[in-house]
Amino acid sequence: MEEFDVVIVGAGPSGSMAAKVLADSGCKVVLADKAVFPRAKLCGGLLTWKSIRLLEKFAGLGLDTLFELGVIHHYSSRYSIHGADRIIFSGMLSYPFYFSDRATLDYSLLEKAKEAGVCVLEECRAINCDPDTGIVICANGNVLRGKFVIGADGVNSIIRRSISAFRSLRQQWRKSLAPAMEARIPNHLFPREITDPELHVGRIQAGYGWVFPGKDHALAGICGIKQQNENFPRLFKDFIHDLGVAAPGMVVPGSHPLPYGNYFKNPCYGNYMLTGDAGGFVEPLLGEGIFFSMATGVYAAQAIAGNMDSPQRAAEEYVQSLEEYILPEFRGSDRLRWFLFRSMSLMGEPWLSFFMGMLGSRLGQTVHGMRSYSWTRMKHWDLIS
Repeated sequence: MEEFDVVIVGAGPSGSMAAKVLADSGCKVVLADKAVFPRAKLCGGLLTWKSIRLLEKFAGLGLDTLFELGVIHHYSSRYSIHGADRIIFSGMLSYPFYFSDRATLDYSLLEKAKEAGVCVLEECRAINCDPDTGIVICANGNVLRGKFVIGADGVNSIIRRSISAFRSLRQQWRKSLAPAMEARIPNHLFPREITDPELHVGRIQAGYGWVFPGKDHALAGICGIKQQNENFPRLFKDFIHDLGVAAPGMVVPGSHPLPYGNYFKNPCYGNYMLTGDAGGFVEPLLGEGIFFSMATGVYAAQAIAGNMDSPQRAAEEYVQSLEEYILPEFRGSDRLRWFLFRSMSLMGEPWLSFFMGMLGSRLGQTVHGMRSYSWTRMKHWDLIS
């Protein structure tokens, strides 16, 4: 058995960011993941203003460095919203959207954690944990014990599923999981050059489709809460066909569930904390997850580093940070999501065009984090101020 101050399971953006912050504060940290990095990851890879600020402040990855490392491959200040057969709205942003390669982003963050002194264990898949002792058992025989344990191991978190307090909420958790399907489509198969992000609405009752620019491809996908009789593989196939992709039968999507409004208000149990997708911390309207994964990782790490002798105080501080900065965004985003979906269903595409014409600029700033999803007020983030 190996003893650490903090055991972190999952080396995505949340786990790596938490590990670096903890190591920088002097903690002995181990970060375990089932994969070998760099590894492929299904994700749109969109980086907003708040994500860029957070990467620079806590990981030392400024824009120039992100370009040099190949993390960012494209950026755009334009976007468009598409309906059934036309563009409903196109707009300009006050700050560009940056598009990242997730494999490179995650690898770069993991390297930063290593540089900070984190013990990284790859090919180390957690299979169980004991919430009473802080022990994490891995498939390769490693037994890790920490004063604290952070579950940053994604939507199918082993840490979450091993703790009875979270298992009792399984039904609530599954109810709001959204199927997501996406595929990389080589540029030569796409009917037009994709230089700006596209949002496609009206195909799914409670969801959307997207097309993002890639390095040598377009990234196309759909996501939404599954309604009765909705067949997502069929919806994705129709979406690809309607986009005009050549040889659509050759496009094989990947799929994964996405937390879509089923976050935990209190993701703590004893000395265990959940961050990122493991705690459901994905913005409920557009499904932005990278920033909220990193931010919850930082908040959990700061709470632990400042309260190493008291899991109770650490949990209280983490929950307080979530309640003050993260959850208001999710509540506001959830209200806006259902308002838009229901209004669109009742009044159709002309209404959405009018709505975006009135509020498009403010909503763009809201997605970036300059404004809050709570009535688009100006937003203060303690992490990036």
